[in-house]
Amino acid sequence: MPAQPAIRGFMSRMMLDAARDLPAETQQRVFALVPEPVIALIESTPRLGWVPLEQSMKLSDALHQVLGDPGFRHFFTGLAERMMGYPLLQSFFDGAVRLFGLTPPSMLKWTSYAWEQSFRDCGKILYQPRREAVNDGRAEMVLEGFPPALLRSGTFPESLAGTFDMYLRRVSKKGQVDILVTDLQQGRVVYGISWQ
Repeated sequence: MPAQPAIRGFMSRMMLDAARDLPAETQQRVFALVPEPVIALIESTPRLGWVPLEQSMKLSDALHQVLGDPGFRHFFTGLAERMMGYPLLQSFFDGAVRLFGLTPPSMLKWTSYAWEQSFRDCGKILYQPRREAVNDGRAEMVLEGFPPALLRSGTFPESLAGTFDMYLRRVSKKGQVDILVTDLQQGRVVYGISWQ
């Protein structure tokens, strides 16, 4: 049986709960676009179980469509902050902070570990420093081998950009996250991240 890209159940569930916290009118517009079986699947999957990414994306695509790029990225920044508190990710994060400190480079390096715990058969994410400094630094994050069909809507690249925005906020740095490349053939996305 071929591999099926998947996301941890707790991540899809947290996204569903955050969507339910949106203002009533926005919430109605989002849920009008999400098939009921998708919601049932997310609700019934154990927290450490796996939701097929294609199904989870039906919820995130609906959020992206209703909120637009800036709104969706902002939504995901807040969601990523809540996800960091989930025990599985929190333990990895705490270990990274103890080893490397709470800096933009350490947060970005930590991403590859968190990725392995959060996604299955979705490629890998790599940290590439360009100017590795606590202040006035620059790096690229490269997502490789992601299922190309799931990049087409632009939702996943924006959600990951929102996560990187959260990193900068968490370490109290002003900065910028840009999507530099989206290669639909190779399933590759390159992010440029800078901070001061």
